[in-house]
Amino acid sequence: MENRISLNGTWQFREATSYDWLEGKVPGCVQLDLMTQNKISDPFYRMNEIECHKLEDKEWIYRKEFDFEFPDEFDEIKLVFEGIDTLADIYFNGDYLGTAENMFISYEYDVTDLIKEKNNVLEVYFQSITKAIRSIEKDSPLKLESSFESARPYIRKAQYSFGWDWGPRLIQVGLWKDAYISIIKDAAIEKPFFYTEKLRDGAAYVRVSASISYFADFDLKAEVTISYDGEVCGRKVVPITYGEIDAAFKIDEPKLWYPNGVGPQNLYDICIKLTMADVVVDELNFRSGIRVVELLREKDDIGESFIFEINGIKIFAKGADWIPADSFLPRITKEDYYTFIKLAKDANMNMLRVWGGGIYEDEAFYDACDKMGIMVWQDFMYACAQYPDQFDWFQQMAAEEAEDVLLRLRNHPSIVLWCGNNENNTGFYSWWGNGDPKYLGNYIYKEILPQICEKYDPSRPYWVSSPYGGVDPNSESEGDRHQWNVWSGWIDVKAYLADKSRFVSEFGFQSMPDWKTVLSYTNEEDRNILSPVVVSHNKQIGGMERLIRYMISELGFPKDFKSFVYLTQFNQAEAIKKGVEHWRSRKFKTAGTLYWQFNDCWPVASWSCIDYYKRKKALYYYSGRFFANVLPYIAEEDGGITIYGISDLQQDVEAYVEVLCYSFDGEKMWEKKFNTRLIANDVVKIAHYDERQIAEEHVPHVVPVDASHCTLPVEKNWKLLNSVVYVRMIVDEKIYENYYIFDKFRNLKLTEPNITCHVEGTDIILSTDVPAFGVFVDTENDVSLSDNFLNMIPGEKYTLKCSKEPGDIKIINLINSILKI
Repeated sequence: MENRISLNGTWQFREATSYDWLEGKVPGCVQLDLMTQNKISDPFYRMNEIECHKLEDKEWIYRKEFDFEFPDEFDEIKLVFEGIDTLADIYFNGDYLGTAENMFISYEYDVTDLIKEKNNVLEVYFQSITKAIRSIEKDSPLKLESSFESARPYIRKAQYSFGWDWGPRLIQVGLWKDAYISIIKDAAIEKPFFYTEKLRDGAAYVRVSASISYFADFDLKAEVTISYDGEVCGRKVVPITYGEIDAAFKIDEPKLWYPNGVGPQNLYDICIKLTMADVVVDELNFRSGIRVVELLREKDDIGESFIFEINGIKIFAKGADWIPADSFLPRITKEDYYTFIKLAKDANMNMLRVWGGGIYEDEAFYDACDKMGIMVWQDFMYACAQYPDQFDWFQQMAAEEAEDVLLRLRNHPSIVLWCGNNENNTGFYSWWGNGDPKYLGNYIYKEILPQICEKYDPSRPYWVSSPYGGVDPNSESEGDRHQWNVWSGWIDVKAYLADKSRFVSEFGFQSMPDWKTVLSYTNEEDRNILSPVVVSHNKQIGGMERLIRYMISELGFPKDFKSFVYLTQFNQAEAIKKGVEHWRSRKFKTAGTLYWQFNDCWPVASWSCIDYYKRKKALYYYSGRFFANVLPYIAEEDGGITIYGISDLQQDVEAYVEVLCYSFDGEKMWEKKFNTRLIANDVVKIAHYDERQIAEEHVPHVVPVDASHCTLPVEKNWKLLNSVVYVRMIVDEKIYENYYIFDKFRNLKLTEPNITCHVEGTDIILSTDVPAFGVFVDTENDVSLSDNFLNMIPGEKYTLKCSKEPGDIKIINLINSILKI
């Protein structure tokens, strides 16, 4: 049995060249401790980040003195660090225990003969990471390609900490996870695993395995129990063979785990108990789910499919890419993780991709995903670089890391895919001209990782890279794809409509964060579009220029900086909406859209839908609509518009449909009302209306359009340009809305609306007299709203639920009133 004594809490720390000890904290890091001691300023404010850059060459010592009360009986005492970031020598009572060199794995040391009752001294000497990796790089015979920091591939550390195009260069140093003393008596259960072998004829065939460490040759019994909601579904006493147990169960009428929006997230309780002469020696309890994951890759007329199938049901993946939620990881709490995942669920997402330049997340992240049905695409932590896997020492580190990660995370049913890296294989092909090399990381992705995944986790598929598929790893016809022609390639947003990717695991469009967040990192003199502080809080080279270019292209000019902030959010939301709706309309030719990115690690202009302070951007509210299980979609095609009904529901449903056309001055030009039937997990063409049905009278209006390598004036129907088509779809008393305009907003002559607003308790109720776009509600109390950034139909009531009384309310009508054309 194991007993743990925490070493968390107050430690002492100092710079290695100093004699002055300061008070620090574990879990924690140097930067947070220096901020607490007022030795450095908040690096998130203005350009204070540079103070942390000056710390990179320094070395640090963390020290803990403690007494220890010996138990009456024990067999082994271990010192355990769940996370050391990153290069550190560990000393205990003057004895050198070892060197840590990988922040992603745990370290444990046998201190049975070293620990004493009084005045134990534990010291951790942290080396300068920057000096170390640049020294290795200098002496290396390899010339590795990488983004942001050329030497970073030589260290197993969160790669984003060296700076990324959405994050600052803040190289965290410290004991970032729990530290404790582990006391073992008699035996201990380790490496538990519960997984589903198959579902057949209404039954689930599952296995439970574990390793047993024991310190004496005595008669141990192992009992495995599987329960659901307090009711035992299976119990077995199993033999311990060479330190291993393995138990197979058949569970009739199993309660299966499903993704959000498809079914419930049922979880089983698994208990492994060791007894000796009817005395419990050790007991381990954990939760997991019964589910089967398949990745359907089948040849078809356009290439090869890439479809996740859970329990025999094809799933269209809807979600985003996840990055670490802070540049200083110890600040993230279990409550933070729960809040983030609840936000993803509430936005109708069913998948998050844990990106390969960050970290393998805390257990709380995956627990929340398990409970809320968020599938996890889990990258291994290699991103945008070549890695030195020609060397045996790096291969060994990669193997140790993968084994540690799989043993820690494999019981989470939410994880549906292990993926070797982020963008390195497309880098070989498109960026670096290596083709398909044996090494430079490829040996890890194609040899080491698949072998370890097969050995330790047969319950889910492995995928070499993201993106990957075809001769070109970023192929449009097979595998997953990163679509960056729009935004990074400066291509117009309408290019999304021509994209035929099979699974879009990255695409994105930037915006500014919430206005209150902008206020948090600027002072008054900074608040203009191209001020040094504002530019520094957009880490993409040319990021602000892109924000300006795409705003002018789609919307026109803002009247002031605050207008710019909110209009970038509207523009981002509209762009991602265009891509998601197009790819959902191709279901299952395209089988997933994960936009870049869900969250931020600091206050910044980025691709996120939720900013660092968890403030929802326009894209977040839009996500709840375009990821809903029912999506009415309007496409301009065949000389008019076509209305589609996209359904992720698992049964056919009846739908009541209203198609409305309004002029921008509020006149209802026409309407159609009818009933239709949506097919389960499919797309239905509901109706088509040609331009003459929408606007009977052709009123010429000359506008410039992009033609063959030039701009030419053409005649367009002003009746169309002066109108908006709405579709409202009612399914099971729930309303789903969408709209379509016939040109870019900058070319439209909108009427300023009269928006009425009144509050009933914690409800805000809005209505408008003319079509209103991008209606943003700003509350005095910074409350959480159920919806925002509305595109309103005249005469309809829109109710926003508030987390508390909203206080004073300000209505900002983005498009109709704050553009300066």
